[in-house]
Amino acid sequence: MLSPTINPTRIRVPARLLLKGDVTSSNETVLGVSAGVATPRGKVEVSLEKAGRQRKAVWNAATIIVVRRDAPIAVDDASADIPLADRLPTFHELASFDAGKVWDRLSPDQQRTIGVLALRFGTVGQCEGYFHETAEGVREGFCSSHWTPQVQSTAVWPRLHIELVESAARAAFEALCEHFDPLWPQLFGWATRKEVKQP
Repeated sequence: MLSPTINPTRIRVPARLLLKGDVTSSNETVLGVSAGVATPRGKVEVSLEKAGRQRKAVWNAATIIVVRRDAPIAVDDASADIPLADRLPTFHELASFDAGKVWDRLSPDQQRTIGVLALRFGTVGQCEGYFHETAEGVREGFCSSHWTPQVQSTAVWPRLHIELVESAARAAFEALCEHFDPLWPQLFGWATRKEVKQP
């Protein structure tokens, strides 16, 4: 096996996923990322270094940061031997995935199918966890103290109904995932292998 080569790439990652050694667009090197007790909720403390000077910054954990990252790439890529239907995306492919561009490349039929599945999962799945058998369960289960008592009472359901919603949410998620499996080569822009026809 040949040794890996280093390929510096620009990727977009949430601040919480920054790695030691990442270089930001301001040429600061990331020394570490933490979300300690003193860090406000939803934020991370990032240690940075530039020209021998270090500083700490507090950023929203979900803020997208463009960084240069040295990604080792094996010269004899083992993924070339994996059928496209079985291949998994690399970290870089997931981190740099642009859903908007991919959506525009899908056919209208594919957009409709995915849209319907996403709406089904988004509504049923979003409601999973809201409903409980008692008003006390509703209050404890989903930070619902800001709801009026009348609204809270609408989230009190019989156990059978709650189980049916939970089952429907799981089924909607599985249907969405199953539909995506054959689309992965198209979603990630993997080159489709063409069979060479013998004359």
